[in-house]
Amino acid sequence: MEIIEKGVLPDSRSYEIFRIITPDTEIPEEIVRYFISSFGFDNHRVAMYGLAFWRAYFRDSLANAYVPEVVDHHYIMKIDGEYAGRLWFGYNTKTLRGNFGNVYTETAFRNQGVMKYLLRHFQADFAASPATMLCCESSNPYAVPSYLKCGFKLIYGGTGGPLALCKNGSFQDVERTVFAGGDQTIIRPGRIGDQFECDKVLAYSDAVYHFPRHSKFGLGVLINAFQTAYQETLCGNGGILNVLENESGALPAYAFALDFFKEDFMDFRFHLSYMDKIPELLKRTAAEFTAKTGRQARCIIGSADTERLEIAARAGLTCVGGIDNVYKIFQ
Repeated sequence: MEIIEKGVLPDSRSYEIFRIITPDTEIPEEIVRYFISSFGFDNHRVAMYGLAFWRAYFRDSLANAYVPEVVDHHYIMKIDGEYAGRLWFGYNTKTLRGNFGNVYTETAFRNQGVMKYLLRHFQADFAASPATMLCCESSNPYAVPSYLKCGFKLIYGGTGGPLALCKNGSFQDVERTVFAGGDQTIIRPGRIGDQFECDKVLAYSDAVYHFPRHSKFGLGVLINAFQTAYQETLCGNGGILNVLENESGALPAYAFALDFFKEDFMDFRFHLSYMDKIPELLKRTAAEFTAKTGRQARCIIGSADTERLEIAARAGLTCVGGIDNVYKIFQ
């Protein structure tokens, strides 16, 4: 950890800005505890489940657990020795695409220009880093204009939603390049760096973000992202998480099967350009879960989700129940 700026504010208070770039073996425990205690502090009843896994991510990041696959940049500002705010970006060292977030100003320091200082360093470091694209999502009427000033673009226009900061071209250019379809693919176990590819690049792609037939039922409402499924597999519950990787290194699909609160649950997400590859991905994920646990995971698919129903059938899954005209259960 290093101090990258310090000085005196116009009101005579002193400030310091710290930067952590992983791997870093000299991170004070105080910093780790600050991240864990502050994250979600003033909205702890909102998205409690997701917040828990972001805490786990940052705890592991600060312990250098994700190096060398992921490089994380953490920024912290102190005013008169007290924590005032923070932000972060991380990227996959293979694809060079990543995520921007953990943007937070402590309540006592809001409307005092904290983010102006932190965003300035973020911009300079992103420009100097190998990363080529960062994504995030926000509809905050105060945050979005600040991000736009930093070079982010609203992927689908409007006043909020997914944003991307690209060094070359646009998010749409990246999507057209990495999800063209028709190329060779492999199936492999999911890794931590894949969360940026799955939860940002894939999730924000037009074919997924605007796909109308991907209903969520039961546990699918909770486990609605790669990151959530990945963190669950680290909890020793017998989980399986596989991704489909194409020739460009992008991930047009992933599937998981988990023992989640004694429910053996399976789900998958995919880009339409690779629909013909998904049955094998789903079939293999189901088989690996059964081989590992001796049980069969169940997948709930909406009755109107025609593409997902076709994939389940082609994967050899059997319909074992459901509610007419609402959903079907496969195993």
